[in-house]
Amino acid sequence: MVPLTGAAAQAETGDPVPPAGLPGLVADPLPSTGDPATPVDPQAEAEAALETVQGILDPASPVTVTDGNDLTLALADLATTRNDLPQGLKKDAARLLARPNPNDPAGGIECTSGSGLPCYGNVAEAPSICENGICVHYVASGVNAASGAWAADVLDVMQFVSGRYQAAGYRKPLPDGTAGMTSGGLGNVNGAFDVYLADLGKFGLYGYCTTDRQVRGHGTAPAYCVLDNDYSPAEFGRAHTPTENLQVTAAHEYFHAVQFAYDIGEERWMMEATATWAEDELYDNVNDNRQFLSSGPLGRPGQSLTNANGAYGAWIFFRFLSERYPAPSGGMPVIIRDIWSRAAGATDARAALNRTLAARRTDLRKQFGWFSAWNRRPAAYYSEGSAYRAAPLWRSYRLTMGRSVSARTDISKLASRTVRYKSALQRAGRLRVDVNLASRSSGAFAIVTIKQKNKAPVTKKVKINARGDKRVVYPFGRKVQWVEINLANAGNKARSAKISARVIR
Repeated sequence: MVPLTGAAAQAETGDPVPPAGLPGLVADPLPSTGDPATPVDPQAEAEAALETVQGILDPASPVTVTDGNDLTLALADLATTRNDLPQGLKKDAARLLARPNPNDPAGGIECTSGSGLPCYGNVAEAPSICENGICVHYVASGVNAASGAWAADVLDVMQFVSGRYQAAGYRKPLPDGTAGMTSGGLGNVNGAFDVYLADLGKFGLYGYCTTDRQVRGHGTAPAYCVLDNDYSPAEFGRAHTPTENLQVTAAHEYFHAVQFAYDIGEERWMMEATATWAEDELYDNVNDNRQFLSSGPLGRPGQSLTNANGAYGAWIFFRFLSERYPAPSGGMPVIIRDIWSRAAGATDARAALNRTLAARRTDLRKQFGWFSAWNRRPAAYYSEGSAYRAAPLWRSYRLTMGRSVSARTDISKLASRTVRYKSALQRAGRLRVDVNLASRSSGAFAIVTIKQKNKAPVTKKVKINARGDKRVVYPFGRKVQWVEINLANAGNKARSAKISARVIR
């Protein structure tokens, strides 16, 4: 990607001019590296994971990805908690995690046609087609039938996707031993990565990846994927071609398999957001991920970046990071790989982000603050920002001489609010603003943008003190259209914020 230079001026040395690098940044104190843990009942958590998967698959209540219930990650939750299920439910969980070919059972549990997920049943699998350690499995008849030509297309796409991630330095999915070898096929070797084709359209699904192994909590796990047997427009619509649907689904779901090689128990919002980011890196012209922007930080800036309902839309945060720090490895921005390298094992997403940014002499507080500002004028900052709708304002006021306004709110963790003051003056004047946030060490950051008539907006940070407070005065006469103050909270919990403004001579 070649980022736009953008028309917006940055008025302070040390503030990022999108998207060039910033030598000499000194990191402020890092916010706390983790969210407070909430004690849970393991059995209740496991039963909730099972119910979530069953709910996604319930034909009476179809679930879309915007509901925050992605099947891959729901199955990952089930895989990591199923040992805590009551004995009578463990087999139900195992069947949901089983491969579509009943001849490849894990732990003696095979798929069944009534489990809710595809199962080839008594239909014999055709010889799998394989290349470079990837095998595509399919049946030539029955409800899950796929053509040999489509299977070959899937293999080509999977080879491309796998090759791109490996060239960029990501870990390969863990080998799964002899699983998937019963169908035979030239090149079907021990440890090959298995992709199964089945009719997923009837479930409202594009694809999923999961593990059929016993895993627990944080750790690594092998994976297999299931993709649709044709991506028929009758089931998937005509917004994209069947091949385009295959491409972005393969890139997204296989990235989940890559994530499992770092930590299957990593925070779900980051797993989903980076997988959605990755599909756009590999297939930039499809742009399927734009449909999720309205549910994430662009559409809902006051919603936490970690909110499950906005996880798909949170890909824009990783787009911001990869455009701010675009240095590539194998054709992909290396910063996202660095985050995953630091997230391996029990390290949480916040700690991984902080450490990755600290290595670049910055921190999450600064970068999340600037991310919030970019989202107010995406066309000026993001390489494809002209196609993005700007993040909405929280408050907007039209001010005349002597008028004062004040607003108070709680800002969720990793969220922001923006206030605009529009000038109604016909003569010279100034705008006095008092910002009262949480402390800098807790993640507070503020940015001002001033738009004068017939000039490009000028953006700079508000230099709040250690307590999070600052009084500033800006020009606000007849030559000023508006002044915006963006208030961001990069901390690990909601914080109160107050902002007051008054027009003075």
